[in-house]
Amino acid sequence: MDIHIPPDLEARLAHSAEASGRRVDELAVELLNRTLEHDAWFRAEVEIGRADALLGTFEHAEVTARLARRYPR
Repeated sequence: MDIHIPPDLEARLAHSAEASGRRVDELAVELLNRTLEHDAWFRAEVEIGRADALLGTFEHAEVTARLARRYPR
């Protein structure tokens, strides 16, 4: 597979690879893999939340409290 990487992003990737002692392609694959894993996790969590909402198995106050703990101001 060939992809076009904008020059500024390629420079950042090269800098990060050099700083971590890895090859650019190794770092790019690792970052892509971690991003895809996070995306799959996030989508699964959203589906869990949607199922809970449809079943009515959570209370508004509970959701608000969880969000406040996760994202304190």
